[in-house]
Amino acid sequence: MEHLNTEKGAKALYIQIKDIYRHKILNGDLKLGDRIESELEIQQKYNVSRITARQAILDLEKEGMVKRGRGKGTFVIWRPGIEEDLMHVSSFTQEMEAAGRVPGTSSVSITKEYLDKDTAQEFNASTDELMYCVRRVRTADDIKIVYMVSYYPLETHLPMDPERIRNSIYEILDYTGSGVPTHIVEKIRAELPNEETVEALNISKTQPILYRSRIGYSEDHKLVELSKCYFRGDLYSYCITTSNEE
Repeated sequence: MEHLNTEKGAKALYIQIKDIYRHKILNGDLKLGDRIESELEIQQKYNVSRITARQAILDLEKEGMVKRGRGKGTFVIWRPGIEEDLMHVSSFTQEMEAAGRVPGTSSVSITKEYLDKDTAQEFNASTDELMYCVRRVRTADDIKIVYMVSYYPLETHLPMDPERIRNSIYEILDYTGSGVPTHIVEKIRAELPNEETVEALNISKTQPILYRSRIGYSEDHKLVELSKCYFRGDLYSYCITTSNEE
């Protein structure tokens, strides 16, 4: 059994316990669907308080490693990170289905807003145009993966009912005849999350994220989407395939 470091200056005990289980999950010692010890069992195993044991489990759940079920126990839900192929234009729903994951939405809102100064500058857009603003937290297998803030021209005629835009907005754009993006310009960078993203994804403010901005144009070159996406850096990666063949 692993021993905790109780010397002065060592990591907090709940962090050490969390790291022990995290290591076992990442190494495959604990697999998808496996049950981990209860708070009481962890308390007795490592000779710590119930509060310490509970905090370790809460942090594992926050990181998307386990899921607690009242009266059922705590089970491993972590799966290897999702890799997106940037060679094709696809929606989040399509990406997750292609990866064998179940896409979902844990929260959604839609308003009509003008672009703020920073967003307008990033996309080289005007602050004078009123647009739909959709904020969503998308999930894969019930794990929060990305916080999306997306803007759409009013000509896309999106429904103002949040329940109607919980899933693929591209499907709505296709259905209404607004046109789905066929040409996109994306920029990706690593950064630390802002407070809004920390709250949306329920992550630590020190956990790196992948930020992706996307400008989408329809087949007839009309602007369809301006999107700011904040992906969990530990659960998401990008794949680019290139060739020097002519």
